[in-house]
Amino acid sequence: MIIRSTTKMRKLLAEKKLIVAAGAHDALSAKIMEHAGFEVIFLSGFGFEASLLGKPDAGLLTMSEIVTHAKNITAAVNIPTLADAEAGYGGNVNIKRTIEEFERAGVAGVFIEDQAHPVMCGSLKKYKRIVTQEEMLIKLQVALDARTDPDFIICARTDADIVSLDEQIRRANAYAKAGADMVTCLPQSKEDFRAVIQNVKAPLWMYLSQQTAEIDPKELEEMGMRGLIIYPVEPLFAATRAMMDMLEELRATGMCAHYFSKTKPMDYREFFNFIGLNDIVAFDQKYMAKKG
Repeated sequence: MIIRSTTKMRKLLAEKKLIVAAGAHDALSAKIMEHAGFEVIFLSGFGFEASLLGKPDAGLLTMSEIVTHAKNITAAVNIPTLADAEAGYGGNVNIKRTIEEFERAGVAGVFIEDQAHPVMCGSLKKYKRIVTQEEMLIKLQVALDARTDPDFIICARTDADIVSLDEQIRRANAYAKAGADMVTCLPQSKEDFRAVIQNVKAPLWMYLSQQTAEIDPKELEEMGMRGLIIYPVEPLFAATRAMMDMLEELRATGMCAHYFSKTKPMDYREFFNFIGLNDIVAFDQKYMAKKG
């Protein structure tokens, strides 16, 4: 029996533990995360804009572009994926279609944020604009009503860090009361995390990054946090730096022997094994044998 990814995700949340996940920007990075043993993959809007457009996270991709990319990623792995649905990509009818399309793409859930559309990266506080709490509650209700799979996760994120921590907490509780399965705040210090964990009465979906690298998720779990901790862009940053270092040597010397000896990258055989070439060949040979 095939278990839906949404059901897998619900089961993980029901365990009431803290799950650590990372942000994937394409199918290959998602496969690497699954191989590493992660239980959940976060589909990063920041990463999508960088990988598909070579542009910053500034709301440049359309809903259909993101859903298509998410569908390909989800098809490449066997663990639940949770996607950044930004601000829902428009008005209420757009939000309805957004939920329908992400469900069809096979993701286990999405988050919708209370920024005005188009959105900016959550870390760019000086450029963000948020809608009123009342507007966001309507958006959230539309999203909840639009889902056809009751296990599909809908999370509400507040970008009210541009106002205050108290406003983030107030909005997060309002979104949880309205039916959000999880809520997201954007705390930036251990003290902020503690305040959110103590005062938000809902499962949490929050981020750690290079800026909050000193915070151990185990500490957050000891504070009582349950839900998800996401490192949304760190795999993308690591991959970008690795390629830049290798290509810098190649451009300067016409070779990359020093880089290869230092980092021990995969060779063709290892990569083909990882990416599933043997499965494709075996499948093809099965039917070629019948032809013969």
